[in-house]
Amino acid sequence: MAESKTVTVVPLNGSNYGTWKVQCRMALVKDGLWSIVSGTETAPASTEAEKYAKFVSRRDKALAIIVLSVHPSLLYLLGDPEDPVAVWKKLSDQFQKKSWANKLSLRRRLNNLRLKEGNSMSSHIKAMTEVFNDLAVIGAPMEDEDKVVTLLASLPETYNMLVTALEASSEVPQMELVTERLLYEETKLNEREKSPKASGKVMAASRTDRKSIKCHHCGKFGHIRRFCKDLNKDKIAKESKSPLNKGQQAGKGQSGSRSESLGFVAQSLAANTCGTNSETWIVDSGATCHMCNNKALLEDFVEFNEPVDVMLGDGKVLNAVGSGIVTVCTNLVNGKQQECKLHNVLFVPKLSYNLLSVSKMTEAGKSVSFEETKCNISCSDGEIIAIAKKVGCLYYLDFQPILECSNAVSNEGTELSNEMLWHQRHGHLGVQSLKRLANEDLVEGFNFDTKKNLEFCDACVQGKLHRCSFPNSGAKRASEPLGLVHSDVCGKINTKSCGGAEYFLTFTDDKIRYALVYPLKQKSEVFSRFLEWKAVAEKLSGHKLKTLRTANGGEFTSNEFENYLKSEGVKHELSVPKIPEQNGVAERLNRTLIEAVRGMLIQSKLPQKFWVEALSTAVYLHNRSPTKGVANMTPFEAWTGVKPDVKHLRSFGCTVYAHIPKDERKKLDSKAKKCVLLGYGTETKGYRLYDPQNSRVIYSRDVKFNESEFGIEKELPGNEFQADKHVTLELSNDNDVVVEDDQADNAEINERQPVRERRAPDRFGEWVTIASKDVVEPTTVSEALCGPNAERWHEAMQQEMDSLQEHDVWKLTELPKDRKAVGCKWVFKVKYNADGSIERHKARLVAQGFSQRFGVDYDETFSPVVRFESIRTVIALSVQRGLKLHQMDVTAAFLNGELEDEVYMKQPEGFEVKGKEHLVCKLNKSLYGLKQSSRCWNSVLDEHLKPIGFTQTESDPCIYVKEEDGDIFVVAIHVDDIILAGKTDEKIAKVKESIAERFQVKDMGELKYILGLQVIQEDGKVWIGQPTYTASIIKKYGMENCKPVETPVDLSSKLVSAMEDSERTVQQRRVSVSSWEFVVFIIGNTT
Repeated sequence: MAESKTVTVVPLNGSNYGTWKVQCRMALVKDGLWSIVSGTETAPASTEAEKYAKFVSRRDKALAIIVLSVHPSLLYLLGDPEDPVAVWKKLSDQFQKKSWANKLSLRRRLNNLRLKEGNSMSSHIKAMTEVFNDLAVIGAPMEDEDKVVTLLASLPETYNMLVTALEASSEVPQMELVTERLLYEETKLNEREKSPKASGKVMAASRTDRKSIKCHHCGKFGHIRRFCKDLNKDKIAKESKSPLNKGQQAGKGQSGSRSESLGFVAQSLAANTCGTNSETWIVDSGATCHMCNNKALLEDFVEFNEPVDVMLGDGKVLNAVGSGIVTVCTNLVNGKQQECKLHNVLFVPKLSYNLLSVSKMTEAGKSVSFEETKCNISCSDGEIIAIAKKVGCLYYLDFQPILECSNAVSNEGTELSNEMLWHQRHGHLGVQSLKRLANEDLVEGFNFDTKKNLEFCDACVQGKLHRCSFPNSGAKRASEPLGLVHSDVCGKINTKSCGGAEYFLTFTDDKIRYALVYPLKQKSEVFSRFLEWKAVAEKLSGHKLKTLRTANGGEFTSNEFENYLKSEGVKHELSVPKIPEQNGVAERLNRTLIEAVRGMLIQSKLPQKFWVEALSTAVYLHNRSPTKGVANMTPFEAWTGVKPDVKHLRSFGCTVYAHIPKDERKKLDSKAKKCVLLGYGTETKGYRLYDPQNSRVIYSRDVKFNESEFGIEKELPGNEFQADKHVTLELSNDNDVVVEDDQADNAEINERQPVRERRAPDRFGEWVTIASKDVVEPTTVSEALCGPNAERWHEAMQQEMDSLQEHDVWKLTELPKDRKAVGCKWVFKVKYNADGSIERHKARLVAQGFSQRFGVDYDETFSPVVRFESIRTVIALSVQRGLKLHQMDVTAAFLNGELEDEVYMKQPEGFEVKGKEHLVCKLNKSLYGLKQSSRCWNSVLDEHLKPIGFTQTESDPCIYVKEEDGDIFVVAIHVDDIILAGKTDEKIAKVKESIAERFQVKDMGELKYILGLQVIQEDGKVWIGQPTYTASIIKKYGMENCKPVETPVDLSSKLVSAMEDSERTVQQRRVSVSSWEFVVFIIGNTT
């Protein structure tokens, strides 16, 4: 058996199938047996005895080669092997299956591969390559880009310099080049260990070590491709004639391979010649010169007679065509800015990023020190003049070129000081408060000279001049948040806002002085707003409201208000009538906000109808400004625990130019639209802008400000202003608190037609709220976790698993012999709001109920579902009886149902318990997908509603009614959506609390969206519609440009006999008509 000595197949151990498959197949090919295993050679007829005997001998030999190359621990998979074709197929099915678990296992192996200090690089690359091959075998090959990223991420810190150079590239280098560089770097590192005296220098490889290095260009040994003389002959000759490079060559003899380091880093940063970034500066310890890619930033520019070649590490060359001086502003930790000049900066047009040379900085007498998270650049006296933040392995400088700064904040022809500019940006905040912000370091990004005085501010005099203050009462302060809250209603404002508001309601926490404001159309809205504020404030703060101090107005002393406070155990303190000073904190806030609003409107030259927008900005700024009630921090920091950053602030009402995305403009159209700054986004991160041309609010982060220009050039009628709705509470530093927008802006639009809102594209990343209806819903786990929204889907799956564990839905057990486990699968769904925007990504684990057997896994399955006619009737009844409509959503409703049958289910994909994969889930609760789940949930909910006084109606078993004190209360059930119709907010809240005691629910507030139906409640009227569905029908049948007419057919036209349409045309027409009939049927006449 000489052949067996020459052919060695690594035994199959379960984790090396890819390698084993290749080797085993080659062994079979060598012996001429692969044709039998692959099935291309079949057995001859048994009548041909000699040929058949040879075939059987060769078949048995092939079987032996395969079986003997399998580890004994895996032989149980083969049983009693007789046919090599069947054995090969068994092993392929077992180890080559394209399951998520297989991919996950290999990915975990890949992530766990880490090169330890001192270990062999070649062995490490070999191990990773084996996993890459195994992934390819199971149908999940990795792109070369992913391979490079994974390999670099597995390296220890000793390779950081090389990784930094590669990582900076805007074009991922080829795998071959990366492995070549890594092996070469290993050689250099080994040399350094052998020669301690050479530490700190870039050493060349020794002759002995270089003998093993092969050039991929010329094929010779002793050098790598980058230093191949055949490749670089012309470039090196040209380099030797250049004055700049002569200096570099002279310096090379003193500092080892200094130009080598420069060339490689420059290559990494400049590789992507398709586009450049003129704003990003990176600290480069290897570059011998500062380099810049934007000529506009260079002062005293001197163009070279001939371009100077900058040789790159892979043999490429970029041209430096000139040099000059770049003046930049550096942002320091304390918010101050430092102006710096960089001399002899090379202009390299095709460089992807700007480079700051460490050697040039040290030559200029500066000190550069690298730390774990940042890099500090200091003067000789130790003063820090620039800070670079570490991102990945690169150090990015917070530089703002002076020329760019002047464009971003244009104060053309004005003498406005920096201090006056910050005064305007902070809503005309007092000078003492501005100094506190700077002196006490209360905010980030604030550049204010406390030694300078403010100029005279005409807007402040007109907006803030007031009488002398009352003496301090010396009242005791609350000891904890929500221990005492001050509230008041301010108004009536002399001008209605764009949405019709004439009042605003304030809430101020006595302990931390954090303020929230709600605009009101009528004072009767106070109680509902209070309930809304209390629910969210208590949830976010973790404290309960103890005392509420208000004015003595009727809006605060109604029976409804007083009874609710008593039931909640909240103490109500009222000021003496006509002595508002007793509610001094709230009154002082009113005055502060009104003065700020007045000053901002005067300064901005905006119409007074924008007072709610100014109020929104005023409270936003108030919470980020110092107050006497809170020491050493702002109310925002006291509430969130995060110091606010204010460097994004700009003057309210100033002119701002917002970038227009490519898909919203034509080739020669302007790339920016002129808008007015109204404030700062809440749900959408970015600036909140007013677009006068379209009379609507937009959001953008790609903006340029002119803080010397204010006002609207052309004002459109107020009833066309489209402001969207906002939440009043902020959750973190990134979701800032602003006052809620006018709630009824849309109510003033005469024709309620569906409006398609344009939203920012995904390239804006985390700065915007993505709301695209074109999101693809994955059908499998692998699609979800390998797609663009993998992180969101994984989070949704984890939330679902957490919910299942919380409800104790199953326990793992052995499957009884006489039972069969039903399967399960993940269902992925994107949930949308009423306007079509994305609410959330939802993943639900469902049982595959189709495999259930009647009488074994289930008996009865029927459960009622509310009819659309019933929902319309409830809405119509609410208008007739003056009822308020609210909505609740039961979280994981089916998980509350108790199973009467014994059901077993397989473990969910991706969440199998390690070491217990053979066990199954014995269900304790009903699960989505089971035939009886809906019935179980309906029974549990029915058992809860009837004891609290509700009765099922005969016409619809999903409608429950209760009469109390002459008032009717209605509850409509559609699976896990609950509609509540009650006379008062207090009664609705009581029913909500009763349901929430038994089930985990989500309070949706007023009814706005149910079963695809949009609901708008206003002034005793209710509008219902399906704008999203209607818009989709219009688009589907190409009716976007259709216009309404009284008679859709020309009266003078003559009717002729219809031609016989095809069956498909007739069917499409029926579907179209049915779609419109459904819209008419659902909407009906309920106003």
